[in-house]
Amino acid sequence: MSQTVDRAAPRSRPLLMTKLHPPPPRDQTVPRDHLLERLHTGPGTRLTLVAAPAGSGKTTLLGMWREAEEAASRPVAWLTLDEGDNDPVVLWSYVIAALRGACPELDMPLSPELVGPSRIVNGALPELVNALTAVGEVSLVLDDFHRVSSSPVRESVAWFVDHAPSTFRLVLATRSEPALPLGALRAHGALLELRADELGFTPAEANVLLNDRLELGLESEYVDDLVDRTEGWPAGLYLAALSLRGAEDRRAFASTFGGGSRHVVDFLVDEVLESHDPATQALMLRCSILERLSGPLCDAVLEQEGSGRLLSALSRTNLFVMPLDDRGEWYRFHHLFAQLVRVELEHREPGLTPKLHRRAYAWHRENGPVDAAIEHALAAGAFAEAGELLAAGWIHYVNLSRFATILAWLERFPQEVLRADAMLLLVKAWIHAICGEREASLEAVAGVEQLEGVNGGPLPDGFSSLEASLVTLRALFPWGDTRAGLESARRAAELEGRGSAWRPAVCLAVGAGLYYTGDFEEAEGWLAESAELATTREQWLIAASAMAIGSLVAGELGRVDEQALLADQAMQLARERGAEEGEVFVAVGASLGARGRLEEALPVLERGLEVQRSRGHPRPLADVLMRHAAALRALDQHEAAAEAIAEARAMVESCPDPGFLTARLEALEGPPRAVPRPRAARLSERELVILRMLRGSLSERDIGRELYLSHNTIHSHTRSIYRKLGVSSRAEALERAVALGLL
Repeated sequence: MSQTVDRAAPRSRPLLMTKLHPPPPRDQTVPRDHLLERLHTGPGTRLTLVAAPAGSGKTTLLGMWREAEEAASRPVAWLTLDEGDNDPVVLWSYVIAALRGACPELDMPLSPELVGPSRIVNGALPELVNALTAVGEVSLVLDDFHRVSSSPVRESVAWFVDHAPSTFRLVLATRSEPALPLGALRAHGALLELRADELGFTPAEANVLLNDRLELGLESEYVDDLVDRTEGWPAGLYLAALSLRGAEDRRAFASTFGGGSRHVVDFLVDEVLESHDPATQALMLRCSILERLSGPLCDAVLEQEGSGRLLSALSRTNLFVMPLDDRGEWYRFHHLFAQLVRVELEHREPGLTPKLHRRAYAWHRENGPVDAAIEHALAAGAFAEAGELLAAGWIHYVNLSRFATILAWLERFPQEVLRADAMLLLVKAWIHAICGEREASLEAVAGVEQLEGVNGGPLPDGFSSLEASLVTLRALFPWGDTRAGLESARRAAELEGRGSAWRPAVCLAVGAGLYYTGDFEEAEGWLAESAELATTREQWLIAASAMAIGSLVAGELGRVDEQALLADQAMQLARERGAEEGEVFVAVGASLGARGRLEEALPVLERGLEVQRSRGHPRPLADVLMRHAAALRALDQHEAAAEAIAEARAMVESCPDPGFLTARLEALEGPPRAVPRPRAARLSERELVILRMLRGSLSERDIGRELYLSHNTIHSHTRSIYRKLGVSSRAEALERAVALGLL
């Protein structure tokens, strides 16, 4: 169970569509035909890398290239990255949204939020590759790729580059060398590179900018001199052009302008900022802390009105302010400009930056998104406010599989703050448990327990108390200790009544605990309550898991029809609501196996096995391994079955209390019953008749009707058959009966 409780939150978070917009064409843009020609490559180029320092014109160039490609009916998707994309689930959710915008016919049913970070590469990306194969030629631009630094994200991009179809092309714009296998791509002729020396303006291009676009009237020798001084750096030339507009002696200025970074900073202050009125200067300085700007947001940061008008005017006259949409609502500063202005802000108004971040936090807290509110609160050092938002909203990000995002936020809290905050430690414990990281989760739990005098009242995430959260955590993730997990689940059920948002998860934990202890009849009631409440409250992950485990319970009780019905309901719900948990695949595979459809069951069980391996929890992994092994053995794949059994043994032995899994494993590991006849004699004639009927698709109730016996009588005979054969399910009984020669 990678996700827990949804609290009726939407399954997917709205994406910031401004990130999917390429830069709009500007009047000052200079044609760069030779570079566009370089970008027009033929088949075989898997990756195009545009790597150069800030201000080199990477984004502008790729914006022009995109226009040319789309004019030739070759779609290009666009995504501008930021630090929030260091979460693989976030990155690939945006990538798919961008590709769908460029290719509406893209069929991608499995979302990154659904599969979670551990199955991005093995789950979502293969489906994306297959979907791209069907849509034909398409490219994707990832702008500002240097802002992505996490290893899981880089590894997923490397896998994608290696496996993408030949009709697909990935284009990266970055300030730094990406940690990707560039050497292998070069060796295979699959890499196109544009570097800083190629992106610099030629004298002819500089002449177009300075004289044709900006009408400065410079003679060619002064244009050539500026190109030499700036080494063709587009941002440096543009800064020079801004100053030349106001220079009395343009030729003298051109001959003394320095292109170095220190000079650029000084020039930015003296010429760009000082050329504007105080209100506009204040906006550029103080709002440089923002990733994205809007009129109302800037008004809040500046504590004044009229920012929308200033932004609109700046976007028309200043290349360093870029619109992000067609409505003129959102903008951003050029990244180089923003970095330089932030330095100047600290120089002019030291100590003001945290206050500005706090104002931005307050605006985002009221207007959204919560991500931005948390980011600004952390930047402001407002750790109490950031903690409150995270404590209240962490479960929403869990249900979006954004575990890396939550952990990254937690790492930004000072350790002394984190160690003293029980709620944040609880969040940390939950996230590590969901990710299968046992030691980190237990360490966080120990931190909670060491705190004295913590508030025992309701928690912002809906739990009735800290104790309720802790026992529910231990119940859902008992790390193989079945009895202890069940005790925690029963205590959680006492603390979280039917009105609690966490009640469906608690009932699921009790039902799962009873399933692993072999108390199947009692487990049924808890799982049914979980499924009912979760469905009513639109907690789809919980509902699907409860139905799936309920199906396994029905199978253990020999009710094949009910087993199939619950498995089908779980899968239907999972597909409709994006809640495909590992238990769902296991339940469907087990149901198919119980009906003798082993060849159909095997790939479904393998899918469930893949999911459970990625989760890292021993009990469900051991369970599916044994079911997988039984199916393999029945299909005469004995070597693979032996490997699955050995892995199951390792999982069972890692559990402090594996419940009924020990007996199931011993039965599965046992010899193939060399002397079947004495064993067969233990079954009565009536039991042999019922055993043969169990081989079909009839439920126990249907068998009773056929034999004119009550359902209770048939159920008693079935339990007797299981006991005599040393098994615990219908599928195992049939397999054992075949081995003994009874069938």
